[in-house]
Amino acid sequence: MSYTRNYRETITVSGSKTVSVSYPASQNGGSTSTTVYYTEEVPVSVNIHVDTNPFDISVNHVNGNVDLLTGAVVATEVAEIAAKATNAIKVGDTIVNGFFSYIRSEISQQIAELSQNIDAHLMHLKELAQSCLSKKKQMEGDYLRISGRYVKIFDDLNNELSNRVFELDKPAFVFKKETDNQKIRTSSNDLVNTVTIGGIESSALYSKIGASIAKKRALDTINKAKVFLWQQRKLNTTIQQSMLNESVPCSIYAPCCYVETNNANNQIDKTIYTTDFLSVLKDKSRKNEIVEQFSSNSIAWSKPSQDTQKNISLYFNTELNNASTVNDQHSLRVREMIQELASKATISVINFQQI
Repeated sequence: MSYTRNYRETITVSGSKTVSVSYPASQNGGSTSTTVYYTEEVPVSVNIHVDTNPFDISVNHVNGNVDLLTGAVVATEVAEIAAKATNAIKVGDTIVNGFFSYIRSEISQQIAELSQNIDAHLMHLKELAQSCLSKKKQMEGDYLRISGRYVKIFDDLNNELSNRVFELDKPAFVFKKETDNQKIRTSSNDLVNTVTIGGIESSALYSKIGASIAKKRALDTINKAKVFLWQQRKLNTTIQQSMLNESVPCSIYAPCCYVETNNANNQIDKTIYTTDFLSVLKDKSRKNEIVEQFSSNSIAWSKPSQDTQKNISLYFNTELNNASTVNDQHSLRVREMIQELASKATISVINFQQI
């Protein structure tokens, strides 16, 4: 918008000027020049008219261009965000598809390897099964042949023993045969009462024999219980005689684990792990004392004997097998890694007994 400004000011002007001065005619009349110095205050009034129409037109033009630029920037930003979102989705889909394709290929490769191993094991198992069947057939044939030979030998021995027993107890067998004939003759004739009386006597005799056997078994049972109680009492008496009714100081040993680890500050942390029943190690001062004794240079570490190492390895493998699952591949891999680490580790011990 055009405007006018008026500025008024008073300025001081000083200077010099040469002027010509004429004087009236006289004896020496004429004209002369002289220099005049002056100082005066001059009022100054300045009117300034500013025409802003071209600037206003250019500002309006710039505003229009800025609005167009703003719209273009917003449209570009929206298009960029949409393009980023679209590209992000494409990249994510590509990564996910690639990951799942990689996992699928790895699983397929592992399945193929496992299938080959399973096929090889199945072929080996089939061969072992055929070998077992052939050995089974061979063993059955050998068993039948050997058992037939021994059965024949035992049959011959039984026949021979039967003949010898018969020859040795021939009068008894002859008497048995005669009594059987007499029994058959007695039961088949009219003397029926004789058979009845014989049955009554036989049943009474069998009853007495059964009662006698029951009494004998009861007596044997009572005697065995008596012997057991006597031996138990003797054992208790021996134990009581062996025990000392006095308080004797003794040493009790319990396992503990001393561990040194590096923390985040590159410092060494020292810790002792023990069983719960060792109440003496619950005191922090005693535990620190034991830690200092473990880490002292005066204690000599040594390797255990071969028998001790074998016993430790056997117990370790037993506990590891009990803790792992047979059908879980992850557990099998963890067990193999633990066994590999255990095989590379070395064991050093000290004979530390004082608590």
